[in-house]
Amino acid sequence: MKLDVLITNASVKTLDPSRPQASTIGIYDGKIVGLDDEIAGLTAHENVDAQGACVTPGFNDAHCHTTWFGLTLASVNVEKLGSMEELYAKVEQAAKNTPEGEWINATGFAQQDYNDEYPSLEVLDRITHGRPLFMRKVSGHAAIANTRALELAGILDPDFQVPAGGKVVRDDNGNPTGLVEETAQSLIQDLIRPYSQDAIVEALDLATAQYAKEGITSFGEAGIAAGWIGHSPVEVTAYMRARREGKLRARAQLMPMIEALHTINAHPSDDYGVGLDLGVVTGFGDDWVNIGPTKVFMDGAMSGETAALTKNYHGKDHPGYLQEDPEVLRQQILTAYQSGWSLAVHAIGDLACNEATRFITEAVDKFGAPASGVPNRIEHAGMVADELIPTLAKYNIAVTPQAAFADAIGDSMNTSLGDERVRLLYRAKSFIEAGVLVPGTSDRPCADGNVMRGIQSFVDRRTRSGDVFGSEAECITPQQALEAYTSVAAEASGHGDIKGTVTPGKLADLVFLDTDPTAVDPTTIAQIPVRATMVGGEFTHREL
Repeated sequence: MKLDVLITNASVKTLDPSRPQASTIGIYDGKIVGLDDEIAGLTAHENVDAQGACVTPGFNDAHCHTTWFGLTLASVNVEKLGSMEELYAKVEQAAKNTPEGEWINATGFAQQDYNDEYPSLEVLDRITHGRPLFMRKVSGHAAIANTRALELAGILDPDFQVPAGGKVVRDDNGNPTGLVEETAQSLIQDLIRPYSQDAIVEALDLATAQYAKEGITSFGEAGIAAGWIGHSPVEVTAYMRARREGKLRARAQLMPMIEALHTINAHPSDDYGVGLDLGVVTGFGDDWVNIGPTKVFMDGAMSGETAALTKNYHGKDHPGYLQEDPEVLRQQILTAYQSGWSLAVHAIGDLACNEATRFITEAVDKFGAPASGVPNRIEHAGMVADELIPTLAKYNIAVTPQAAFADAIGDSMNTSLGDERVRLLYRAKSFIEAGVLVPGTSDRPCADGNVMRGIQSFVDRRTRSGDVFGSEAECITPQQALEAYTSVAAEASGHGDIKGTVTPGKLADLVFLDTDPTAVDPTTIAQIPVRATMVGGEFTHREL
């Protein structure tokens, strides 16, 4: 037998408990076929000297927004510019470069970067010269529009009605400020979307090229086909096309928004509820592009104080809100689950987490374990009470708390909850000790998606001010953080049998690191360079 690739002189952290270390990896037909003595004496078409690099399973960001991230790379970036004057200057320059009548798309705004101030609608109107502006907040749960955009969306019409689960923020005189939250964003976005396949393929090309440089070999696309994150059902076609054209450099699990599911004409004996056409449900696809759980929004974001809490935000007179009447959400979840869909329920506030857990457990009690084998999940699980954790473990409900939020918005979330409740924020250690799956995720572009920074954030939970995000008691070890982005992410995605460890028979998805992240000063993990990334035995990035 002649191998396709033989990797030597490596320090391999397999994350396989039965064989934790190795120095040589043999690859054939895109899979790992043996380690060390198992491949002794074999030759290969390509020999790779790892030069002592630490080789681990490829990283898996199980909850991010890859198309959105790619689109932001071509948008006006207003993140952390330093002052509102610099923001205005950048938007005005973009307006000058935008043909009359076309949209100015900006991204990355966070009021925390501008002394908790929002841009003036009056100034935005003046510097955009009649061109519509849509400026998305970094969280994705709110945006800023100028008057022209509000007019086009019908928000200034006398008979305008705010959509359920959304809000148009107004000043003391009842006039819009330009800030639109949650589902109200769709009124403006629908004037811009759907994007063409060409645009989506280009976005995937840009985004996954960056992923390759960061060691990411798999990701979960958290919301396609509908809603305010998804763009159109042709996104699946765009993913397939990107794969054919060599513009998809990481494996994708796609999560259709529950709004995309509809009644299917099926035989009565099938007792089939809702789905995508052709009866496609969770699990359809191949090793490169497959359909994951359906994404359901329970509430909004903690950073914008739209997440649904059981008690008011600290120092405020409101507790956030659910995206829809609880009974409507419950029926959607039960119907989708009965039809063969695993569930990925976005829930951040404690009220939303309570309700999400209640609905998922009811679904499992009624219809059994997930038919696809892909675990049910609570996306973000931003504020989970102690008494809820054993239930999550019992029902094998995975959670995706983003440690990556610590830097950009950790301080503001700490403030929003106050000292008494802050320990509940985006927990990690409490989940792991109870046996709950905690895959590594970034929610990119809502936070920095660099995995090495994500691992360090799991370990130290440091905010931009130097404070601790939530509670220091929720810090985990570098080993646990590395597992979160590899073996645990694979299991939480339903792919533990084919990826997540360097084990013979699994896909040859690998990352080559300059040093072992579990054997350095934890405060330096984020600085560890990625020297190479390999997907299916082929390099997508290489600096060896």
